[in-house]
Amino acid sequence: MQDNARDQAQQDEWADEVLAWMSSQEEMDRALRDALRRTPSQREETIARMADALRGAAQGLTIPGCAAAAGVPERILREWLEIDTSFAAALGSAHALAEAHGLRPGSAPTPASLQLMLNAIRKGAAWPAAATLVGISVRGFNRLRAEAPPVGALIAAAQRARSATAGASRRRRPPKAASRRVGYRIVQLDDPLLSPDSQPDDPAGGAGDKEIQPWAL
Repeated sequence: MQDNARDQAQQDEWADEVLAWMSSQEEMDRALRDALRRTPSQREETIARMADALRGAAQGLTIPGCAAAAGVPERILREWLEIDTSFAAALGSAHALAEAHGLRPGSAPTPASLQLMLNAIRKGAAWPAAATLVGISVRGFNRLRAEAPPVGALIAAAQRARSATAGASRRRRPPKAASRRVGYRIVQLDDPLLSPDSQPDDPAGGAGDKEIQPWAL
């Protein structure tokens, strides 16, 4: 009995560390963006998200899964596919690559699909919805947890991380909405996929359209 409890505690500790690594990766990405200290570009942001979607497709994720991997709503991803023929061709090729190597949606889960599921759960999704993102049925997911106990430990760790984040958010919430300070950041509107009405840069040296977006402190 004690050995089982010790093994479970070690597995839980390992799973919590994995979730912490995933969170630290996101923090590192934000730190690197902040280190550049220049006006964020919508075009660069879009290309980066498209690249995340392509990586997901190459690892066998469905269209909803690719959208989740890119951090955008599925509607936005489908609009990109309609507007940008290069992106549509690249995503089709990525899916073909995955299928050629047996990485079809709903087949054996990959590290990419497991990471996507854990991130979705950590950010508030129920595990059946998270499984659907990567094309896994509820029955298939239950079978996966039965065959691979560490997966169950990771799911539990993601749920704990979600609860901890929600609790910390409630503790930090100011008592009155009026106490929130609002700042602003300038965003370069240079991406027709996100800002179709924006104008190109002035050849005489003027900057393209900019938007001041509010953000809460």
